[in-house]
Amino acid sequence: MKILRIEPFSGVSGDMFLGALLDLGAPSGALKSLPVKLGLNDAEIRITTAEKCGIQCTQVVITDDTPQPHRHLSDILEMIDQAGLPTDVLERARLIFTLLGEAEASVHGVPVEKVHFHEVGAVDSILDIVGTAVLLNEITFSRVVCGPVCTGSGFVECAHGRFPVPAPATVRLLEGMTTFPGEIQAEMTTPTGAAILRSLNPEFSVPPLKVDRTGYGAGTRDFEQPNCLRVSLADGINDDGDQVVLIQTNLDDASGELLGGHFQDLLFGAGALDVSLGPLLMKKGRPGQRLEVLCRNSYRERLTTIILTETTTIGVRWFPVQRTVLPSNFETVPTKFGAVRLKCVTLPDGSVRRTPEFEDCRERSRAAGVPVQEVMRAALEGASSSGGAG
Repeated sequence: MKILRIEPFSGVSGDMFLGALLDLGAPSGALKSLPVKLGLNDAEIRITTAEKCGIQCTQVVITDDTPQPHRHLSDILEMIDQAGLPTDVLERARLIFTLLGEAEASVHGVPVEKVHFHEVGAVDSILDIVGTAVLLNEITFSRVVCGPVCTGSGFVECAHGRFPVPAPATVRLLEGMTTFPGEIQAEMTTPTGAAILRSLNPEFSVPPLKVDRTGYGAGTRDFEQPNCLRVSLADGINDDGDQVVLIQTNLDDASGELLGGHFQDLLFGAGALDVSLGPLLMKKGRPGQRLEVLCRNSYRERLTTIILTETTTIGVRWFPVQRTVLPSNFETVPTKFGAVRLKCVTLPDGSVRRTPEFEDCRERSRAAGVPVQEVMRAALEGASSSGGAG
């Protein structure tokens, strides 16, 4: 399974992410069509190259001279919902903006629905975030690892005044991540960049890797060090065991509402690999449920905090486990309803099991007004006729 490695040695911003993913090989077509889809018809996205201390990088420049309103989170989410984006893109873009909104709300002590997006609500930031979600959807990876994040130091002028670097919202978004200030007095990591990074749930323990290809995304300013973001696609070396951690707790007084979709979304958003609930008989004959969360060890403390905060338990247990994971990747096949991704799993005997992605099939079925199973059958027929090529 491919690993996406992020190296923010000069910080990270939205435009740096765009440039790095394009340089890594993500196609630019969907990015260039975004302004019209989002109703930002006067915006222009230019893709060029820039040299940063001798390193050739891809640079993305977004321009729009039209005066823009200060937008609330609901305004931006409505723009995204109406853009006709694939489900995975839509969900990631909404997640990034929601993370930003929650960080800003926490810093300013107001409800998230009352947060005004100033710099982040501008056209370039909207396109940075939604564009990054689009490009990430074009790259197949199953795990994200990250080097220490350079935040910068000094002060930065914001809509609310002169703030220390990193800005308060950036600090909140980078909580739990490995950071360092660096030698340059400037804002090296922006709230937008921090929110994108947070949405990827990166691990900060980088394993031995065999790198396939690398991309560089240029920042706007020039420094005495290369102002760029480096991303790579790689394979893990000697990763057969893939050791993870299992967190467990037994619950006999938690309602279904507490353990439902919202709670499970929190767990997956914080890095859970799997979440399961099962019935059991507890002491004194009380019926209860066992909650099990599978995660990598770097996410254990974060997930434990969520479980202790969001449920009625007073303690959890955890222990390392081993697992064997079959190699997998995604292929895209055309159907009469539109393109559908297939998850392709290689079995021990070398054969491949292909399963249509349900979210893609659901999206195509809604658009065509046909049952989901009809789209799934068409996707599998498309795989057979194309020999399984994506």
